[in-house]
Amino acid sequence: MPDTLRLTLAVADDGTREPLLADLADLGFDAFEEADDVLVAYAPAPRWDGPTQEAVGALMRQRGLDVDALTEETVPDQDWNATWEASLEPIEAGPFVVAPSWTEVPPDLAAATVLRIDPKMAFGTGYHETTRLCLRLLAECAPEGGRVLDLGTGTGVLAIAALRLGAASAIGVDVDPWSVDNGRDNAALNGVGDALEVREGSLEVVSETGFDLVIANIIRSILEPMLPGLVAKATPEAPVVLSGLLATEREHVLGVMAGLGYRAEAEVAENEWWGARFARGE
Repeated sequence: MPDTLRLTLAVADDGTREPLLADLADLGFDAFEEADDVLVAYAPAPRWDGPTQEAVGALMRQRGLDVDALTEETVPDQDWNATWEASLEPIEAGPFVVAPSWTEVPPDLAAATVLRIDPKMAFGTGYHETTRLCLRLLAECAPEGGRVLDLGTGTGVLAIAALRLGAASAIGVDVDPWSVDNGRDNAALNGVGDALEVREGSLEVVSETGFDLVIANIIRSILEPMLPGLVAKATPEAPVVLSGLLATEREHVLGVMAGLGYRAEAEVAENEWWGARFARGE
């Protein structure tokens, strides 16, 4: 296997980083580490060609970042995913404990609903604030015997959580092929493999309507254009749970949802991230 490129960017965790991370993923970077003032991105070294270098430089300039704040190095190949997986431990998220299958859940957390999630390059381990916010919100609205749509399903953790709380079926969609396989594997791991259908794509692969709960944990720039189509998939009584949003975007998102006939009935925040559960009506 080729050596690995490690790209270190001095980027504060102030709302600039998340869109940059998404853009880097589109350019072929497939693993990331985050600290207070640093974003580290990994990719096979051959991908660091002239066009990719120019694209990364342009991304930084677009966001007002100093290109000199970027450093690169090539490191010998190793199993980065295995190294990362070894660092994962069970984590609480509302009434849930999210834990990889190879870890033991501490006895004091044994009464919680345990979600066994083995991540394979897919977003949604429970270690990111936005996933935890969604889990807290949907814990109070999972539809008993109902149907769930999870847009940007990642590891499938949110759809699986809803199913574990009593939903009858769920469809999860994601544009990332890794997520499709990972979501299916995690559904089987949690005993809901027959209830969760994972499809590759976005709203265009969901012809069904009448969902009793709709969830989307996606950054605003991608989510906002899809909101009219997303809420059209829900029944009039269905809650819509949104996260992946910065606290600074709260007023804007509330306004967009109000224009679609929705009000926020519950809001949660953690660090710079915000999420809400919406219902139709005033």
